[in-house]
Amino acid sequence: MATTAPAIRSAPRWFTSGDVDGFLGLFFSGLPDLLLIAGLGAVCGLPQSLMVGRVLPGIAISILLGNLFYSWQAYQLAKRTGRSDVTAIPFGVNAPTIFAYIFLIMEPVYVRTQDPNLAWQVGVFACLLSGVVQTAGAFCTDWLRRSTPRAALLCPLAGIALGFLCLGFIFGVFQTPAIGILPMVILFALYASHLKLPFRIPAPALAMAVGAVLVVVLRHFHLYAPPAAPVAAPGLYLPHPMNVFAFIRHSEGWRYLSIILPMSFLDTIVSLQILESVKIAGDDYPTLPSLLVNGLATLVAAIFGSPFPTTLYFGHMAHKANGARVGYSALSGVTTFVLCVTGILPLVLRVIPIEVAAAVIIWFGLVMMGQAFSEVSANHAIAVALGLIPLIAQWTLQVIELAVRVAGSNMLVASPKFGSDLAIYGLISLAQGSLLISMVWAASLSYMFDRRFLAAAGWMTAGALLSLFGLIHSFTIGVDGVKSDITFGKVSSVSASYLAGAGFLIMCHWYAKGQERPLVDRTL
Repeated sequence: MATTAPAIRSAPRWFTSGDVDGFLGLFFSGLPDLLLIAGLGAVCGLPQSLMVGRVLPGIAISILLGNLFYSWQAYQLAKRTGRSDVTAIPFGVNAPTIFAYIFLIMEPVYVRTQDPNLAWQVGVFACLLSGVVQTAGAFCTDWLRRSTPRAALLCPLAGIALGFLCLGFIFGVFQTPAIGILPMVILFALYASHLKLPFRIPAPALAMAVGAVLVVVLRHFHLYAPPAAPVAAPGLYLPHPMNVFAFIRHSEGWRYLSIILPMSFLDTIVSLQILESVKIAGDDYPTLPSLLVNGLATLVAAIFGSPFPTTLYFGHMAHKANGARVGYSALSGVTTFVLCVTGILPLVLRVIPIEVAAAVIIWFGLVMMGQAFSEVSANHAIAVALGLIPLIAQWTLQVIELAVRVAGSNMLVASPKFGSDLAIYGLISLAQGSLLISMVWAASLSYMFDRRFLAAAGWMTAGALLSLFGLIHSFTIGVDGVKSDITFGKVSSVSASYLAGAGFLIMCHWYAKGQERPLVDRTL
């Protein structure tokens, strides 16, 4: 139970000394995300003019408005309650969605069409739709959270963390061990042990500073040849709105509904869970406006050209313990805004390459995976493990497609050659709509463990409907690669199999009546 702070007689203070610590912690937690966006733009073919002229200013305005609101919200709560210990909710770019949208949406569009502008437009469309879902979800998210097993909510994000955060970046660390390993050890040691550095230096700041020194020293002695960093063009790139609704008419974005919708719902549910932890820490912010502003900030990001949604951040309790109060959030928002609209972010990549910043991303991915297993019962952990497999299939498919392209071939030619050595078509099927497939199977197995067979049958029926409408498992293979195929009834055999599974689970419901659950766990 949180203790009540002494009442304050005068108006709350906008800034305290603890807000400096909170600002450093929040800013350096979000900086790696910004560096990755600036660095990974090349994966989608985004020219630097588009990155600094549209994407980063769109991020800037959304982060600024969101952080200003949450600082104002904290000020109002402190003023209303007379407390001096109110801490604003941390806020920033949504890290898991960065990787989901880049690697699962924008990169495939670019690889298939070689059109960077289309890849960006589809990303903005995804962000716009995410903002709509998050805004609407603010009114019904609590119902969705209560009606879905926790394993099904956690494992899709854990799967993204495993494939696209951990595996996707740890290989880069060990490809350049001279600059990557030591920062990773520093960050892991400080985060895992909860050691406090002198002057409350944030762990990411120390890790990235050491990495930057290694880059400069090794480059001076010609022991490290950095990859070509994005060309920096310092200037003033103010955000300006665009007609994003024209993107809705393009059919390309709708192909990725099976990624956009579940990610948007999961993001909203995670924000709700974060808000609940904030209330446990003693800051009872109203739920609806807190979630609503997050959704509106994502809409603002899209309208101003950013493909990346925003989110509430974990860490409120740590910021509160370090003395952060109202102003740290606003200070972080203003600093991020300046960094993004001045075009200097690519300059930072010259000193802090992605391999150095990757340590923060890898740690974040490990935490997400650990949370997926630790916050469910032992039996439901098996359901989490099952739910990871579709996301691993998605990541593996992208690796295979990359290898095939590098070899000078394409999937249409290469797929039949795998033969019995690799069930390539099964892997492709499992990768289409992987987030939804993950939720369907994790939820079903969780309910099977609980002997709630009718609920499990309901999720199997959902799988049948999703596959019937082509949102999962449906695909086509062409010279331009694998792509989802939202065609009604194309994978009717899969739909029928899901329905057969639902029928069996209904029979299990009737058969299990009167049977006591064994006291001994016979899972294995």
